[in-house]
Amino acid sequence: MNKYITSKKHKTVNYLGASVVTAAVLLTTPLILNAESTVLPSVEVETDKTIDYTDTYKVNKSSSAKVVQDLVDTPQTIQVITKKVMEEQKATTLQEALRNTPGVTLLLGEQGNTNDKNNISMRGFDVNSSIYKDGIKDLNAATKDMFNTEAVEITKGTVGADNGASVPSGYINQVTKTATNKDKGEVTGSYGTADNSRLTADLNKALSETSGVRLNVMKQDGEVPGRDEVELDRLGIAASVAFGIGTNTRSSFSYERYEQDDVPDGAIPVIGLKGYYNSNSALMGANKVDTSNFYGTSNDYEKVTTDTFTAKFEHDLSDKTTVTNTTRYGKSKIDSLLTQSAALTLTNANPSNWTATRVAQARWQENEILANVTNFKTSAQTGSVIHNISSGFDVSIENQTTKIRTANGITADEKLVNLYNPVTIGYSNLSLDPTGARTFGETKNLGAYAFDSINLGEKVILTGGGRLDKYETKTDITALSTATSNPTLPVGTLVPSNLEDSGTLKSWKVGAVYKPLDNGSIYISYADSQLPPSGANFTLSSSATSGANPEMDPQEAQTIELGTKWDLLNNRLSLTSAIYKTINQNELINISSTSIAEYEQVGEREVKGIELGLAGQITDAWSVTAGVAKSESEITKGTTATTGSALAYTPKWTATLWSSYNFTKDLTAGMGARYSGKMYAGYASAANQNGTVAPADGRLTEVEAYVVYDAMASYKISKNLSTQINIYNLADKEYVANVNKNGNRYTPGAARSGLISLAYKF
Repeated sequence: MNKYITSKKHKTVNYLGASVVTAAVLLTTPLILNAESTVLPSVEVETDKTIDYTDTYKVNKSSSAKVVQDLVDTPQTIQVITKKVMEEQKATTLQEALRNTPGVTLLLGEQGNTNDKNNISMRGFDVNSSIYKDGIKDLNAATKDMFNTEAVEITKGTVGADNGASVPSGYINQVTKTATNKDKGEVTGSYGTADNSRLTADLNKALSETSGVRLNVMKQDGEVPGRDEVELDRLGIAASVAFGIGTNTRSSFSYERYEQDDVPDGAIPVIGLKGYYNSNSALMGANKVDTSNFYGTSNDYEKVTTDTFTAKFEHDLSDKTTVTNTTRYGKSKIDSLLTQSAALTLTNANPSNWTATRVAQARWQENEILANVTNFKTSAQTGSVIHNISSGFDVSIENQTTKIRTANGITADEKLVNLYNPVTIGYSNLSLDPTGARTFGETKNLGAYAFDSINLGEKVILTGGGRLDKYETKTDITALSTATSNPTLPVGTLVPSNLEDSGTLKSWKVGAVYKPLDNGSIYISYADSQLPPSGANFTLSSSATSGANPEMDPQEAQTIELGTKWDLLNNRLSLTSAIYKTINQNELINISSTSIAEYEQVGEREVKGIELGLAGQITDAWSVTAGVAKSESEITKGTTATTGSALAYTPKWTATLWSSYNFTKDLTAGMGARYSGKMYAGYASAANQNGTVAPADGRLTEVEAYVVYDAMASYKISKNLSTQINIYNLADKEYVANVNKNGNRYTPGAARSGLISLAYKF
């Protein structure tokens, strides 16, 4: 088969029609409560920039220095999940925290990455390469524990002007804890279903009126409710020291260490689920496997270590001008062996004799980042015009090393496992042997940005800015030769190669805000972003069929958003609504309808939708955070088979709700629900969506909708001592928590479980 590629240059940006704007006007008539008309004050940089996430569902500002206005006046969807919400839910990982935002779905990894806890899709696009910690990219691919996290900020839409190379759907930022100048401490112990225990301590000591030191520790051990053999064993230590708190010159230094030694979950086959497809109609009615089944072995493991060092300096040049410089070095390593079920043998007349083939996947990967960010933030006023300026530059070196190993010594009998009654074994003669093959990828980036938000009197705010990035990526590959790839060499010979790519990325955004009243805004914004080849994983490819080929142009994305935000009930409750449209262009697709493949960068995907959010206090005793989103996704330009289909595993409807009520000053109860609508496996779905391609055998073509309920109650026993009980999945709902891209394996949602905690504050 002959293949060739065509790079599509100078692609025209597809701007959105006025119909989107017209439809969004319907959203801009919220109920206005307790509004107060006041003159906009002069904007000044505050000496104390600390945001309190402890006792509230709602915050007014973003931790990002690039967001200069209050959230109510920022023309973009930004949600903040606070420490209070996470503590009430006892959310311990990033994935658990993200249950509080709509439009987010979770996927299962492939090729030994199944237990990667960060396979996150947002508004239909993979967001794994756009996860940050304090505004700097977080390359850790293992579980992101929340023991050292104050809040999680989710910014939706294209964000190239903020971060440079980025995915179309936005980014997630974790706000870490830092030392304060107050004496306080909290020790919490939890124990729950499946012998799951967790101990955390958060200790802060004032060294003086302007300095302090803080220590956070975490230890967790146990199993996963409803899953056999899967185990958790995690340890975290984070220390920070801060000087100059409350003065014009501030500095902080921190170190975080995280260790993980889990038995990973290789998921289970999808056979028997609603949406399972097999061309053999007799197999369509097969029973599903028990959701507790484990198809791995006693040899399976997942060892992770991460180390992160951060130094931050801030200086107020005046009461309106602040310079901030942050340096971070981070390194993470994952070493794992994951055994998962693969091909099923379903030919025996007796289903109890059906088998699955075990496949052992070894993984060794190391990530490293060194970054420095300098930000200059100021404000200036001339008459009734106020400028709020944020500018700066950043430099980073990111790299990833992957070493290839094979699992040898596994016998044919050890590879087979009974489908409905799997028995956990240990490989009798297993060896993990390095092949010598490896991939090293490195990206160097220098970026500069500038934003200006202009208050024109009391009613109008104009925002705009841009970013310029110079990047250089190189990939060094040592591969094993094959008879096809290197016919003149002995099979298995190590063959080195290297690829390079470099270029300039330009991104920008603009927005206009109209304030009918001081406590509300109506806005429209436009932003774009670019993602160069290998921008998501450092690995360039010489393949003509890969978008990571350095001959390819960057993918381009644009988002237009129209919305309204209101701070109600004396600024205690935030109400937001937005309608948006995101287009991702320059995707590499096969445009040929013959056996001769022809690849060209004309692919395009589109997601448009509406999102509503609510966060804060309805009364002094009643708090709520909620969101609902509806999205319509489509491959607008794809192959003959895919054009017109929805994006894979992107539900139309998602919703989340969490609410708590203080019945007395000591007793609080809360309850919440999470809803995910039906999802399809791309074009290979029920009725094939566009009727052109039959589903593949043994695949899940659709994922059923589900709703899960959780609840909690806490009681303050004394001034310092409190207890809390959490119940998860109250109705013991069986559902598909995530599914791999091939649609042949899934992770069941955790069964009903309980957790009791005891906390001592001092």
